[in-house]
Amino acid sequence: MAILELVLGIFPAIKAIIIAIIPLGFLIFIHELGHFLAAKKAGIKVNTFSIGFGPRIVGYMYKGTEYRLSWLPFGGYVQMEGENPNEQTGAEGEFASASLGKRAFVVIAGPAVNLLFGVLAYWIVFSVGINAGTIGLINGLTGQAIGLEQKGVKIGMMADHSPALAAGVMSDDTIISLNGETISNQYKFKELVVLNPEKELELVVEREGNLKTFTVIPDTEPTIEGQGGILHVSFKEVTIVKQIVPRSLAEKAGLKIGDQIEAINGQRIYNTPYFGLEIWSDSPNWTFEKYRTIYEDINQNKDEITLEVRRSDEILTFNLPVEWDMKAKVVEKSTAYKAGIRTGDFLTTFNGQTVDSKSLYAQIVAGTDEPVMLGFVRDGTVNTYTLSPDDKSKSDTDGSFYGITWASFLSGMFLTEEEIPTQYYSLIGAFNNGLKTSWLTCTAIVRILKKLFAGEVKPNQLAGAAGIATMTYTMFENVGLNSLLFFIGFISINLAIVNLLPIPIADGGHLLFFALEKIRGRPIPLKAQAVIQQVSVILIIALFIYITWYDGLRLFHSLRN
Repeated sequence: MAILELVLGIFPAIKAIIIAIIPLGFLIFIHELGHFLAAKKAGIKVNTFSIGFGPRIVGYMYKGTEYRLSWLPFGGYVQMEGENPNEQTGAEGEFASASLGKRAFVVIAGPAVNLLFGVLAYWIVFSVGINAGTIGLINGLTGQAIGLEQKGVKIGMMADHSPALAAGVMSDDTIISLNGETISNQYKFKELVVLNPEKELELVVEREGNLKTFTVIPDTEPTIEGQGGILHVSFKEVTIVKQIVPRSLAEKAGLKIGDQIEAINGQRIYNTPYFGLEIWSDSPNWTFEKYRTIYEDINQNKDEITLEVRRSDEILTFNLPVEWDMKAKVVEKSTAYKAGIRTGDFLTTFNGQTVDSKSLYAQIVAGTDEPVMLGFVRDGTVNTYTLSPDDKSKSDTDGSFYGITWASFLSGMFLTEEEIPTQYYSLIGAFNNGLKTSWLTCTAIVRILKKLFAGEVKPNQLAGAAGIATMTYTMFENVGLNSLLFFIGFISINLAIVNLLPIPIADGGHLLFFALEKIRGRPIPLKAQAVIQQVSVILIIALFIYITWYDGLRLFHSLRN
């Protein structure tokens, strides 16, 4: 039994590793496959084509090439005759003996295959249709504005201590540019702010049809990588009624699912009010302070709340009493689940007392070792359950209460941010969008590389293999296959561009040597090539360890929080 529990316990970790590494290994494999096919076409002898790395499992010879399967099946490699400067003899069929054109063709084939796969992946993603999660990923990684207003980004709430507010920026202003760079989405804006802590930035906004220019100086906040800039602003959201409880106060007042909440008690709403238990914690989160203010304002007069609502092209006003309901979401096999509580149940009492978000948080934080009695209503029937610390289950998730997390309903309605609707394209439209997105991916990568070489971006702000693997697994578990496929396509295009950089051991380094050979009229001396490659290998390994270290720190920080 103990052995079985151990196996089941480590299985999720094994699953995570496999899901995260296989896509990256596949991209390396098709990269090497490009080199292999080009070498065969060019008449260069290929000694080994391996799927995976390390010791051989099985293999067979065919037309002078050993095709093998190796123990680590993540990626692969191609070993060509005379590829290593120390092994070159000048014999026919060696890589170094081929013409410059053939060698360049072989070298560039790897990145070309990665680029083509990226385009294909994007085509498939757009053909299937992109939901809000995938749209956010595409916008964030490429700088696009799919599903958004094409003209800038609107400011939502701002902290009282926000440098933007101090400079004169107002909620509902539309950001046009920052330091001369056009702002197409919030990710581009955040990137520029993070990279420029305590530096004067020129911010251009549009307000009521007029352009206004402000000078803002981002505050500094500590990050894993060092120091980053922050303006303490949010971006405007459309708040809608996502759910309405049958026979609730909201339904009786005439509210409908899809209604847009414009104002509460006369106060404009720029971001979706969040009334979860977390806002009552001691976290120094300025948005929590804003949400607490809205919550307390609503509670000042519980007899009536006034909502200004947009429905189609109409602006409607609704008045209704205030009533807070806490809806449970229960983890299967948790203590609460075993007691009989189910997702969708509404809390009525906690140890015999009615509670709302604020008082429920206080009760939970002040928790004792004594059992608690919870009253829940389901389908009009009230049931009481007793939960005891002695019964706690391994399935109780971190941050939950006996396996329960809570959603706050205001007078029977749940408010949320309006999502960008799923976008659908024809095959031709999908292909065109795939090409456009591939180009924007290339320009985004080149922009980051320029900033890296200019010192605006530090190497520890980049993601290495460990960081990429972590993000891959996270997207597989939480976002969906379409987003995962887009991300894999994005990494493939990254591999194509990075491999073309003039680094000696990369494909771009080979191309640089070929260019020098063309100019000089003779190859770079073999000894010089060997020394340059050895030094490059050492530097690349050092950079890899450096970046992986920060990948690990970021992962540890995310797990701890």
